[in-house]
Amino acid sequence: MSEKGKESELWTRMVACMRQRGDVGSYGLDSCISKLSLVEDTGTRLVFEYPHDLPVVWVEMNYVDYIVDAATRVLGASRSVELREKKATEVETAGAEEMQVEPTLPGLESSAQDFPPSKATRKKAVRKRTGTTSFTSGLNEEYRFDTFVVGDSNEFAYAAAQAVVNNKGYLYNPLFIYGASGLGKTHLLQAIGNALRAQDEDGRVLYTTSEDFTNNYINSIASQGKELSNFRSKYRKADVLLIDDIQFLANKVRTQEEFFHTFNALFSSGKQIVLTADCPATEVMHIDPRLTSRFEQGLSVALQAPNYETRLAILRSKCGMGRGELVSDEVLEFLAKHINRSVRRLEGAFTRLATFASLSHHRPNVAEARSIIRDFLREEPAARLTIRDIQRCVADEFNVRIADLNGRRRTVGIAHPRQIAMFLARHHTGSSLQDIGAAFGGRDHGTVIHAMRTVEQKIGKDPSLRASIDRIMSALGA
Repeated sequence: MSEKGKESELWTRMVACMRQRGDVGSYGLDSCISKLSLVEDTGTRLVFEYPHDLPVVWVEMNYVDYIVDAATRVLGASRSVELREKKATEVETAGAEEMQVEPTLPGLESSAQDFPPSKATRKKAVRKRTGTTSFTSGLNEEYRFDTFVVGDSNEFAYAAAQAVVNNKGYLYNPLFIYGASGLGKTHLLQAIGNALRAQDEDGRVLYTTSEDFTNNYINSIASQGKELSNFRSKYRKADVLLIDDIQFLANKVRTQEEFFHTFNALFSSGKQIVLTADCPATEVMHIDPRLTSRFEQGLSVALQAPNYETRLAILRSKCGMGRGELVSDEVLEFLAKHINRSVRRLEGAFTRLATFASLSHHRPNVAEARSIIRDFLREEPAARLTIRDIQRCVADEFNVRIADLNGRRRTVGIAHPRQIAMFLARHHTGSSLQDIGAAFGGRDHGTVIHAMRTVEQKIGKDPSLRASIDRIMSALGA
């Protein structure tokens, strides 16, 4: 069997695995997954090609994790995934050129219901070919400053990025942005590029990853003729160079040497350089010290995990993109509270819920949302319960107000749920007796002890009490 045939057969098995496990619904399989073509298995990475009209950001957000999982199950070993746009054939290129003289774009509206074409796609269809516009920036126009939600965790990095746009090559060069995966480094990096392109459409703004830089360098060496010269010209003649995930240059000695000279050529010419990594420059392992010192000579800024308020703002901004009616405020608050490892995971969980609501014509409640995104929740650190969380869920269970639990009334209808709330707070929050008493209207620790003993005595004898506590704990996600 040819290599191409092996890759096709492998991809068929992976798709069958996803379909059998139900990881990806028929909509995703038919509309996205089926349009990918597996072109190479390097042993550590699966390389896929996708057509230019496929919204690759959607694929990255929603399906890459399932592709990786399917590869692990089919091959018995893990693989990373790389997505590359399929090169247009001569026939397709000719068709695109003919399209430029048409007054409308035939067929453009036909797919809008599923995936509206991006601004970049529409511009490519009508833009005249010139020596300047043929330069490939690698930018995704969806990553802009106005779609980046700013909070306490990222406001310094955001301000630095905007300062670079306003003072290209003169302030904060290089700008080094670091943080854990999924916190917005790529978004901010590309937002810089898109803002600079908006200032000067003829500017050579080049976005790439360190892995692509490495692969391009290796290919240029392996090829004959002027390929190495073309490679150097591509990177060293850029007005702005944006390099993502610079840590992947680790242990690549010759590539680091090439990048060192590229960096020097750009810096000495006053060209702007922006880099991202998953850690501070001094902590990037197995990198030439000459490079590390250059990374540090500009400004280093960190992206931290967003707090609850910022996560909720991110979700609400996504609701403002035409999906506000699909996910309720209650579910948004649930997501913001329980998905906190990364913005990418938060957006992925939201997208799955919004897609479920759109396809099923049903707006999920919190319990349904928990089931739909259970795989996201399994990989999140357990959220620490607070006394307020417990008070809220107890109040809902017994149809009373939180103010009643904290008040002075001692009727059975109030005292009973208050005692349960104190009991749960003591066992599940780690709070002291004094703190619990204070949270329930300033009661003393003796009152809390009495409540605990009362509930403990009843819980083994009263099935309805046990059922109420189970429902409360389920609502708390504990």
